[in-house]
Amino acid sequence: MSDTDRSTDGVNLSPDRLSGEWLGSGSYGVRSTRAVAPRQGVFYFEAYAPLDYFQVGVGTASAALGSGAGAGDQGLSIDVGGQIVRGGDGTSFTPSPDGAYGFVLDYRADHPVVYVIAGTASSTSLVGSYELSQLSAPLFIHLSGTRRQEGYQVTINPGNDTVNRPFVFDAKAVLTGQGQAALAAALVLGWGASYSGAFDMPPQIQLGANLPTSVALGQSVTLTAAASDAEDGSLSGQLVWDVLSTGNGPEHVRATGASFTFQPSVIGRHPIRVSVTDAGGKYAEQLISVQTTGDQPQLSDVRLELEGELSGAGIELSSDGLRAHWTQHNKYGVRANQGLYRGFWYVEGHRLTPNEANQAIGLVIGKVSLNPYHFDIAPPSCSVNTVGPSIWQNLIAQHQVDVANIEYYGLAVDYRGDYPIVYVIMAGMLMHTLELKDATVPIYPMLYGNPTEAGVPWDMEINFGGAPFHERPADVLRAAGINADDLVLCWGRANAACPR
Repeated sequence: MSDTDRSTDGVNLSPDRLSGEWLGSGSYGVRSTRAVAPRQGVFYFEAYAPLDYFQVGVGTASAALGSGAGAGDQGLSIDVGGQIVRGGDGTSFTPSPDGAYGFVLDYRADHPVVYVIAGTASSTSLVGSYELSQLSAPLFIHLSGTRRQEGYQVTINPGNDTVNRPFVFDAKAVLTGQGQAALAAALVLGWGASYSGAFDMPPQIQLGANLPTSVALGQSVTLTAAASDAEDGSLSGQLVWDVLSTGNGPEHVRATGASFTFQPSVIGRHPIRVSVTDAGGKYAEQLISVQTTGDQPQLSDVRLELEGELSGAGIELSSDGLRAHWTQHNKYGVRANQGLYRGFWYVEGHRLTPNEANQAIGLVIGKVSLNPYHFDIAPPSCSVNTVGPSIWQNLIAQHQVDVANIEYYGLAVDYRGDYPIVYVIMAGMLMHTLELKDATVPIYPMLYGNPTEAGVPWDMEINFGGAPFHERPADVLRAAGINADDLVLCWGRANAACPR
């Protein structure tokens, strides 16, 4: 993928420029470095995008990067949710279960014909062929979409090394099976060219013996591993350790080398990934889980609390810590002082402005910055934005609520298992369920927002159980078939009636 012909503020590329990470909340795109010109031949590439709201295809240099190449008259694209689009019109197809798609471009004449392959390696089908008779310009690989997951969300395989990065589909067999033997014979398994290198053995990681799996809070733990590679020899010094429980921003704990010493600052489960990449780009990883034991403090004065540089700038709180007012723009957040780990609790937000605004109640792990609560490095979290309202996980849109004028937003959080399950309750209904599988340490309620210019002293308030709740969460959950017998209608010890 091109490092220059892309939405530079919305797409980050991997070092080999074969994978892309989408950032922000807009729609962005990137093109390949190489184009296939008229009368050049028949070529092939694959793309792997196991998500929705993303478009992969071929387009000219004039195709807008902010949309799929098929949104206009400059190409063809597939929406991996199940649409083949050209000229703005879509044709439905069954998406590939693993997100793999193949594209055959027949550009032996003045106008291109595109063949789209989907399915799995064992069950492959040609889902359509399309002549783009309006086009006679060079065509690039064209990727476009919005942020749907953290990290790289699409990878292309342009045939740079078909031995070490083989294609998923046997495109020649698919074409031959459709009576296109001559086309299959002319097909070059790559985008403009094909290359087959010598096989590079992937590296191997050997974990140290008797690694600790549990540690008391305040104690440190040392982990060891060794890495070797058939071509490169020892790679132990290049091992990378990542503590996956510590967020995605500056707080992220990362180190290199054959050993790693880590002192957990909170109780919970700390997944630690150790990985290595050899000179040929082959990657290996192992996952180690360390449980940190200890007690989660239970506070009687549960409130929002400013935490210095970790809290958003310009946030004003009421004296009881239950209401917030935003004075600066940039999605600034503030966290409660009470975390949840191993319980089933409820908390509720209330919009105090007369109209929906870019503000929200949510949940987030502790000790990570909300200054601001940033799209590109969002920590394990979720939120209900009053605009829509809309439901987000790690600042990635999950669900749009089709009910207007909602003022109260309830979160019933079941954290009795390995990670929190969040039931979003509004207007007397269970609107959505989120599984925060990346949250393995205590989780805290939060509010975030921007100035509303509504002329009210407070923009949003939160209820931890010190006052009657607007919603009836236990009844809502039971109506949805969810056992709510252990649900505590408090967040911590917010009032004298809360369980001790």
